[in-house]
Amino acid sequence: MESKYAEEKGESKNDDKADRYDSKCQSKELHRGLGQNCSSNSEDDADREWQDRAAEKKKPTADADIGFVINSMNMRNASNGELMWQSGTWGAEVLDSTSGDELEAHVPKAILSCRAISREINFTAAKELRNFRLEQRIFFNGQCMEEWLFDFGFVIPGSTNSWQQSIEAADQMMPAELLSGNIVIETKFFDGDDLVIKFDVRVFYD
Repeated sequence: MESKYAEEKGESKNDDKADRYDSKCQSKELHRGLGQNCSSNSEDDADREWQDRAAEKKKPTADADIGFVINSMNMRNASNGELMWQSGTWGAEVLDSTSGDELEAHVPKAILSCRAISREINFTAAKELRNFRLEQRIFFNGQCMEEWLFDFGFVIPGSTNSWQQSIEAADQMMPAELLSGNIVIETKFFDGDDLVIKFDVRVFYD
C-alpha cells in the first residue's frame, strides 16, 4: 500500500480535562511498488541495517513503568466512516516482542478498494511522554515496501488518548489473494529516541 499522509489529530483526556493536539506527520515513501527494499542494495547499507537491528535487540522492547496500553485500534472508510476493522485491547502481555510471536490481524478484503482509510489508535500511558511518535515499516514477503512516520507529541501522564490518522491508497493495488498473509507491519512507538514498545502484525485479507 502506498501512503500519502495528510494530517493527524490527537486528543488527550486526563480526568475531566481534555487537551487537543493537531500535528503534521512525515510520510517517508522509500520505494514505489512491491518487492523493493527500503534500503539500497549496497553492501554498506545492508551491513548498516544488520548492525542497527543487532543493536536494537540489545535494547529493552518496552518499559513496563510507562504502562503503555493500546485500548483499541480501528480503521474506517474515510469517505463514509464505515467501520472496516477493529482490534481488541493490546497490553504489555500481548505486545511482548521478546517472545518472537507475531500478532495477526484479519481484515476484510473490501478495505483494499477504499480510496483512503481513517485509522484511530486509542492508547493509555501511565507516565509522561515528551515526544511520542510512531514508526511503521510495511513488508511484503520480507521486503520493505515503505515507511510511515507519525508524530503525536506530548502525552499527559495517566491519560487516555485518541490518535487519528488518514492514509490514501495507491492508484493500483495488488489482489487480496496475493497480499493476504504476506504483509507484515512492523510497528515501533518511541518517546523521542527511546523505544517504548515494538511489535509485528501479519495481515490477512478475508
